[in-house]
Amino acid sequence: MELTLHAIEKCLVYGVDAELLLRACKSGERLMDLHKGATLIQVFTFQSRPWVAVVNPVSNAVITVYPTDQRTIQSRRSSGRWRTTRP
Repeated sequence: MELTLHAIEKCLVYGVDAELLLRACKSGERLMDLHKGATLIQVFTFQSRPWVAVVNPVSNAVITVYPTDQRTIQSRRSSGRWRTTRP
């Protein structure tokens, strides 16, 4: 797993260390976001808050990252928008 240039730029915008964020991302939970098609995401905790990484399913590269909150995670799970991927 690696970060794309865009993901690195997002880390700069959020003021976080890209390598530390990537390390945390690797330990996250992989889900499918069914909002527009089926996007692969990784939900993880970094600096005491939840984050989401959008992942390219072919290259396994992180396309973008953004912070979120538990309320959003719960809402998207309960609505069926975010679903667990098969191993």
